[in-house]
Amino acid sequence: MLWEWIVAGGMTMATLIFLSVVSIGVVLERLAFFKQVRLATAALRADITAALEKKQHDLVLERCRQSESPLAAMILAEAASGRDAESADAERVMTLTMRGEMARLKQYLPILATIASIAPFVGLFGTCKGIIAAFSDIATQGMGGPSVIAAGISEALVSTATGLLVAIPALMFYNYFSKAISNMALELESQAFQAYRDLRQQIPATQK
Repeated sequence: MLWEWIVAGGMTMATLIFLSVVSIGVVLERLAFFKQVRLATAALRADITAALEKKQHDLVLERCRQSESPLAAMILAEAASGRDAESADAERVMTLTMRGEMARLKQYLPILATIASIAPFVGLFGTCKGIIAAFSDIATQGMGGPSVIAAGISEALVSTATGLLVAIPALMFYNYFSKAISNMALELESQAFQAYRDLRQQIPATQK
């Protein structure tokens, strides 16, 4: 049945299947990447808390250098600025670093957006192609019954359905990832600010 569906869709189906494979690949890669980021961030937060409790501020920076979490990059950027956590310069540094980290989190998401946009039009192209084929069969063979136009109509309907089947999940996951990134950005900004403020408060005490 599936093979008959693919054959009925004509050449348009090859394009839609390719888009579907790319979409699935992007979704799986982003899911794995987000899981890795969450685990790295949770581990870094635990390390920072433990180091601050022991008043080992140098260990905090060392753990940040070893971590792949966006939180680590933000803390290191603020530490490199040497400014107070509440200062405008520190806030500017955090904003610039956040933009870079958000770009890393949003990597490949434009591919999902593109697939969600073009897949219905690819399906529509297959629909037009199928209808054209159906009328061409009528012109050459005459009104010989439903079997004359069945192949063209089948290609048209299959292409339309497949285009939507590819586009809808791509759009759903694009919106899911976009919302997850927005929420993650707010959490990371708050965590980085708190961690760096606690770190700044300890540095003078340990150096006295």
